[in-house]
Amino acid sequence: MPTSRMAGSARRGAQKRAPPTQSKPSLAFRWHQALLVLAFWLTTALLGSTVWAGEFDEYSVKAAYLYNFAKYVEWPPGVFDRPDAPVMICIAGENPFGAALSVLVGKAVGSHPVDVRAVSSNTGLEKCHVVFISRAEQSRARVLLASLARLPILTVSDIDDFARAGGMIGLVEAEQRIRFDINLATARQANLKLSSQLLKLATIVE
Repeated sequence: MPTSRMAGSARRGAQKRAPPTQSKPSLAFRWHQALLVLAFWLTTALLGSTVWAGEFDEYSVKAAYLYNFAKYVEWPPGVFDRPDAPVMICIAGENPFGAALSVLVGKAVGSHPVDVRAVSSNTGLEKCHVVFISRAEQSRARVLLASLARLPILTVSDIDDFARAGGMIGLVEAEQRIRFDINLATARQANLKLSSQLLKLATIVE
């Protein structure tokens, strides 16, 4: 074999046998890191560092959650009458958010701008895509849920055991952090598809 050909073969063999300079992180490690990033993003992407800049602002964080929940829901065909129709986030009854909801208006969920509406009674909720039921409405929460049953509307509340009572997403505060429960059966009955990424961060209840 000519010397040049032998040298070329030796170089190629050395390249194949050379160990990688840096080992790749394990799949479990990378998945854990991805979940941590997503969890952080869910609470801070909308409002940025102002959420945690001072004293814990419960409803600023919950406003951020409402927006991000909408981004992780797939509504059935025909819910939006045009590609740029707004996503309606409605507050049923008393509004506990104050000005925190104003930052949602005009933000995008896919091709849909966000709009926010306060609804004083259960009439008109069928036009909403996300309905938040505040703690002040606890006495009529079951009536509201019954009126929305099987409609493609994401129901969210911070009422105790909301998801177990038939709501879709229940917000739970613990040690100045917000976690959430999801009633997956109720969401499926309403023909809503929740992202697997969202489900991995939730506690699934029946």
